[in-house]
Amino acid sequence: MRTAYLMLALAEGLGESLVPALLAPDLDPRSVLRDPPEPPVVPPRAAWRLRQPDLAARAAAIAAAAAAHGLTLLTPADALWPPRLRDVALRPLVLFVRGDPGALTRAPSVAVVGSRTPTPYGIGTAGQLATTLVRTGTTLWSGLARGIDAIAHTASVDAGSPTVAVLAGGLDAVYPPEHAALAQRIVDGGGCLVSELPPGRRARRGHFPRRNRVLAAGSEAVVVVEASLASGALHTARFAAEIGTDVFAVPGPMTSERSQGCHRLLAEGAAGIVEDPESLLRMLGLGRDRTGAEALGSCRSADEQAVLQALRPGPRPTDLLQRESGLARGALLRALFDLEAAGAVRHLPGDLWCATTSR
Repeated sequence: MRTAYLMLALAEGLGESLVPALLAPDLDPRSVLRDPPEPPVVPPRAAWRLRQPDLAARAAAIAAAAAAHGLTLLTPADALWPPRLRDVALRPLVLFVRGDPGALTRAPSVAVVGSRTPTPYGIGTAGQLATTLVRTGTTLWSGLARGIDAIAHTASVDAGSPTVAVLAGGLDAVYPPEHAALAQRIVDGGGCLVSELPPGRRARRGHFPRRNRVLAAGSEAVVVVEASLASGALHTARFAAEIGTDVFAVPGPMTSERSQGCHRLLAEGAAGIVEDPESLLRMLGLGRDRTGAEALGSCRSADEQAVLQALRPGPRPTDLLQRESGLARGALLRALFDLEAAGAVRHLPGDLWCATTSR
């Protein structure tokens, strides 16, 4: 199965434009390889790549190169695959990992993202928030970029906490190169570097949106500290909001260009406001007197909270639950799946849902 996923990833292209038809959560890669789809289901280049006779040989060569660089190759069929990336739309097909892949499944997890050129206000705020989250046992995810990302990772390694760095290029060469020492500290500290791209593939501008969606989907919440309207952090936050990941934004001075993206998220209702570290902990269901693992059970997304509120009067069929919660069908089903997995709701005969007493 691992080879099939890697072959499908090569056929998808791992390029600057995603091929949604090949990234569906319920896709069976072996079935696709046996009966490759034609355009317009997939773009012509993807259809051509699916039919190349050397596809399996190229996949084997990449797997060998990954092993030679000491990387772990993960696919959705592996137990260490990040749980939130298993069923999300536009999920990656493979991940290359340097370090301990167990860091990918540590919970709770929060992505801290923001500007590559933060203001002094952003630097101080990011450091304060990151340090506070780490003290609750939260695993921080970020992108190893300059600025806010580096602050989040540094706060983790300084505290001896594993952190996850998602890169936009192959892990045989750290980008940006000046963060090679930080990357090594992350690995030595029990964290890991992650990339969707194999060794030898360098990061291009169009690869960063691919990286950002992994950040948005792999963690349980996204915190944006500073972001301009054109920031990649804003892209991460918007993708997170679309798939139901909680998003939080730090407001800043109204005259600061670095805060305009955060203000836009808040104005659109796409993010909760972070007033101080304590307010963020409360919204995440964390606290200084509780470990992150203990608090995880009380950390519910807005969609999950809407479902639980609708179930307060008693069991509800799915259609009525959708109307009373006000959620779109896809968002409702995702919330129900997560709540059922956490033991907060049960599916009864007759298509009825009920909240458990342990919620």
